[in-house]
Amino acid sequence: MTTTQSSTEAGVVSWVNKQFHEGAGPHMRSLAEALQALCRCLSPDERDERTGKRKRLTQARAAARIPCTDSCLSRYLTGKSLPAREIIEKLHAEACRDAGGEEFVNVTLDELQLLHDQAELERRCRGCTDLTSDVNTLKAQLSEAENECSALRQKVQEQEAELSELAALRKTASRAAAAREFEAARAGSQARPGARTSPGPLPVPRRRRDRQRMPRDVAAVRSLTEQARRLDTEGRHGAALTLLRRSAEVLNPLETAGVLLLLREQQHDDLADNLIHVYGRDQEERSILHLALSLHEQGSADDAGAILQAALDGAPAPRERPSAK
Repeated sequence: MTTTQSSTEAGVVSWVNKQFHEGAGPHMRSLAEALQALCRCLSPDERDERTGKRKRLTQARAAARIPCTDSCLSRYLTGKSLPAREIIEKLHAEACRDAGGEEFVNVTLDELQLLHDQAELERRCRGCTDLTSDVNTLKAQLSEAENECSALRQKVQEQEAELSELAALRKTASRAAAAREFEAARAGSQARPGARTSPGPLPVPRRRRDRQRMPRDVAAVRSLTEQARRLDTEGRHGAALTLLRRSAEVLNPLETAGVLLLLREQQHDDLADNLIHVYGRDQEERSILHLALSLHEQGSADDAGAILQAALDGAPAPRERPSAK
């Protein structure tokens, strides 16, 4: 009976024959298989005093001879972990000693060292593969983040453009209001006795369209209507409505009538209806009456009636008088 057979009968196979780890590569499995073969060549150092037979070699005792821990030896034999070169050289030496020489074991030291080098290279390559996968994942995440940033930048640019247009409108409206205040102040100074006067517009009633003021009014009305039309055409209906709402606060009734007529002419009826609703709800009665009169004089009786109806719908209900006791 050979030493290997004695070891097997002593119970070495019970802990040496292990299933390979599912994540072990081909070279790691080959090394683990060679290590299992070397462990089968180990024999116990102690004998039973009563029977004289050798005691069973446990995995812990075999690990102590290498030396390493019991759990480490288990991972080496399944291919889960790669042992250090000193560990495999020590195990080979112990197996050769118990078996009676290298010719009685299944692998030479050179072959064992080659298996170790191949397993180590395999582990490094697998690490490179994992890193490459991680890099590709990070690249995909970076590309997705760049796309989101690009979409956010575009949205910010659109909002900045809207704010810029609103700021330009406020500036234009402020200048128009200042010009009207200046004209009103100049008209008041001309009415005072002895005041120095300068040539001014002809005394034509305002509602009949002062010809000297008409070019400036028409230009402002067309510019404002064009901005609202462009915003509505681009699908930015909220911005167009905001523009009209704020313009109604700074334009006089005649200019507002011009805006309404242009919107009707360009078939932007939704904007015109919204402007009528906002104007009739928010403006004072005198301005609403002037606007209705201007629309009526321009042949737009339906819009004149609509602005009056909007004013009535937005007016608070009258209080009931207390009954006399």
